[in-house]
Amino acid sequence: MKIRSKFTKEEPVRFISHLDLARTIERAVRRAQLPIAYSLGFNPRAKIAFGSALAVGVTSSAEYVDMELTSDIPVEDFIKVLNTHVPAGIEFTAAVEISPEVPTLMSVIDRASYVLTGDLEHSENLGPAVQNILDSEAIWVERSGKKGTRTLDIRPWIFALDVLSTDFEISGVSLLAQTGNHGNVRPEEVATHLPFDQGSLRIHRSGLFIARGAGLSSPLEVAHC
Repeated sequence: MKIRSKFTKEEPVRFISHLDLARTIERAVRRAQLPIAYSLGFNPRAKIAFGSALAVGVTSSAEYVDMELTSDIPVEDFIKVLNTHVPAGIEFTAAVEISPEVPTLMSVIDRASYVLTGDLEHSENLGPAVQNILDSEAIWVERSGKKGTRTLDIRPWIFALDVLSTDFEISGVSLLAQTGNHGNVRPEEVATHLPFDQGSLRIHRSGLFIARGAGLSSPLEVAHC
């Protein structure tokens, strides 16, 4: 059977890399003695596949992973036993059984939502800065890679940007942006255009989604289709 599950990466583990996160969860699966399937060949690997990678220092309440098992197990038991073996900061919160035909997480996830917070020297400047981004025809960023530095316009990939406030006090901004194989917005790139003290910037990924027409679906919802 295959199980798609949702989990958190909170404060205690915010500084581990995606690779270390994957290793941590794989070790938890082994300690829990879950019947995980392995690939064939000289170097068998556990059949565990994650969604969009999370940057170091970013927390999340909505990460996803697919696992293939060699025997059936009730989804509720899967969550319960796995949560007894993961470290503080990681918690599996939901899971569903999926068919082998369901597309991989990496191939379908194309939207991500974030909450950006930090120190604001002049909070009254946040709203105008957000509006300036939304009114911009282009927002150019430079990214370095194996093939050198390239310049990208990320404005077409920013779908929503809103000021957040609680009890009449501005607390940060929410961002909905493109992620995945067809384009990716790094929230810290958006934050450089906002009046945060960049040293105090905190980024939390609040959701990963699949765009379906004018709406968004979670990877768990799509798994039922």
